Amino acid sequence: MPDQETDEPRLSAFALARRLVSGFIGLARLEVRHGLQEVGGMLAEVRGAAVVIGVAAATTLLSLVTLDIVFVLGVVALFGALPSLAVAIIIVVAFVGVILLAVAAGGGIVMRLPWWALLILLVVVAAVIAAFALPAYLGFRAAWHVALFVFVIQLSIGPIVAWRAIRRIKIGPPVETMASVREELAWARRLIRRG
Repeated sequence: MPDQETDEPRLSAFALARRLVSGFIGLARLEVRHGLQEVGGMLAEVRGAAVVIGVAAATTLLSLVTLDIVFVLGVVALFGALPSLAVAIIIVVAFVGVILLAVAAGGGIVMRLPWWALLILLVVVAAVIAAFALPAYLGFRAAWHVALFVFVIQLSIGPIVAWRAIRRIKIGPPVETMASVREELAWARRLIRRG
């Protein structure tokens, strides 16, 4: 009576390892395909919401522009009510505050400049401060001048904040994925050793 075992001859360890590797490759392909299908399904559901979010972002941006106009008009009214010396002091303090913020955010980058570049930077900053503080001290308070002052302050703060944010970005390898792959490789090595 023939043996009830399968008709296949016994496979060598090399053939079993090859099957195991091809099984892993097939599993990886299935996982990638499943992940792509899952992401595609999520993207299909999100498309409509993305349009609504875009409209909401545009509306929010317009409201921020309106708020900025209100802020500028408030500064114009404040500068109109204050004495000239107080307005000049506020302008100088605002610029000094921006300079201190830039120095704090720069992490000492300003101090690493060559002396001539630092001198040019100081002359430009002093000229900009004088361009706003001197006319205010002399009683010139046109709305466009005040709006330009607010614009320069805001334009100065934007890159400083962006620079701080860029310095916080840490890009590196995907640590969790690498740990998971190492774990799976160790598991596969143990299986091959036992096999």
